[in-house]
Amino acid sequence: MTVRAQSTIVRIGAVNDPRVRLLCFPQAGGGTATFRPLSTVLPPSVDLCALRLPGRESRRRETPLTDMHETVAEVIKTLGEWDGVPLALLGYCSGSFVAYQVARELAQAGRPPVRLIVLASPGPRAVAPERRIHTLAEPDLITYLRDSRITPESVLSDRNLFGMFEPAIRADFAVYENWDYQPGAPLGMPVTVVGAREDASVDFADLAMWQDHTSKDFTLRIMPGGHDFLGSASARLGELLLAELDL
Repeated sequence: MTVRAQSTIVRIGAVNDPRVRLLCFPQAGGGTATFRPLSTVLPPSVDLCALRLPGRESRRRETPLTDMHETVAEVIKTLGEWDGVPLALLGYCSGSFVAYQVARELAQAGRPPVRLIVLASPGPRAVAPERRIHTLAEPDLITYLRDSRITPESVLSDRNLFGMFEPAIRADFAVYENWDYQPGAPLGMPVTVVGAREDASVDFADLAMWQDHTSKDFTLRIMPGGHDFLGSASARLGELLLAELDL
């Protein structure tokens, strides 16, 4: 299909006779740029795609989504426009919760992804709605994002630039903080979880929680670096992804 700039799903890597489509779900306030480092390390046999939700990048003028069900529905609707290349889902940080819910609903519809990959995120049961990060005053929100290494310092240190990202960041936190998570049957697909040794915001126990959410193979890998290892260790992460996707 032809990929438009305003599409919810955007191809971000070269592709040639793909064996799998890897759809990536960014962290709070993130977009396709989060996953650009992977485009330089994954081969054309991986159709690397990422979400570009309303309120960011070329869709910055659109109102961000703040509801999990609306967000998932938008993704699944757009996936229906793509061809039948086997689909794997990759969620980074809070994007993992959206990826997980999309995986659940696709499985219920008889179209299960071949694998769910989670980066730097605790399991869904760890969501603590009482934190209300999306309602924090701006200085407190910036402090939280800086301590967690969720948002680049170049954004946090520039008030005008942060103002451009802030609506999408708050909206994404609202998506999962207002999410009425309902436990259900484990996913009938393998789940791979990747964390970082120096990530102070997500520890080993948090990562291991995902084991309860699959009835198939579960893999947990720890890499060097902090919460932002997707960018700092992209080459090593790319090798790991290829192994997990059997490529």
